[in-house]
Amino acid sequence: MTWKNTDNKTEAKPSIQFQTLKEAKVDRGIKILSYGNFSTGKTHFALSSKGPVYIIDTENGASPLADKFPDAKVISLSNMDNENVEEKDEVNNFQKYIDVVDYLFNLPDGEVGTIIVDSISDIWEYAQAYAKVKVFKIGIEDRLKQQWDWGIINKLYIKPLQKLIDKKCNVILTSRHGEVYNGPGKPSGIFEPKCQKRTPYLVDVVLFHELKYSNKKLNYQCKIEKCRQNGTLIGKIIENPTIEQIEELIK
Repeated sequence: MTWKNTDNKTEAKPSIQFQTLKEAKVDRGIKILSYGNFSTGKTHFALSSKGPVYIIDTENGASPLADKFPDAKVISLSNMDNENVEEKDEVNNFQKYIDVVDYLFNLPDGEVGTIIVDSISDIWEYAQAYAKVKVFKIGIEDRLKQQWDWGIINKLYIKPLQKLIDKKCNVILTSRHGEVYNGPGKPSGIFEPKCQKRTPYLVDVVLFHELKYSNKKLNYQCKIEKCRQNGTLIGKIIENPTIEQIEELIK
């Protein structure tokens, strides 16, 4: 189908093609948000995913697992040198994060099995610092003047994350946990991922990781809090979880 523009030149309309859901599902990968306290096995769980594995590391938490996962590739965004005293490392780190995401997004799909962001909690903090300095031209420690400023920060954070979600590979985001308060000084005992609030909606699966003492030993476990593919799995506890276990349950 064609149309004519104002210069009387005939141009083709952009091609619009739908595909079946089954076709769209092929090689999409699984997108997971894993959150919990420190030393609850989140990074080890993420590294159990299929290779080639690429880690965007903000916590230097992957290096102790090098002997067990020697082929995983990592780039560290922490402890970057910064000679500009008016900026903190978070600003440069977020720009580096954007560059790394673009690089991974443009790699051929067959060259990427899994992308790990460890942790997305830090990326959210980097995005806030970046926006204050580069967009609003204020100090990192300054408070935003208007509520709608958060909309701009959210977009800065979501844009590269959406690229990762759209990539045809597994994507695993690790997050620290934060307790929900019912009011000042009133902890609820309920924990949630410490990241931008839309993050859990973008992934397929949300896992809460814990370290439990049972049968006279410590066990790593996770609880499925969201599963887009199979809602009946919500609430299920998995001991010593791996990506393979999650994939089998979803099937």
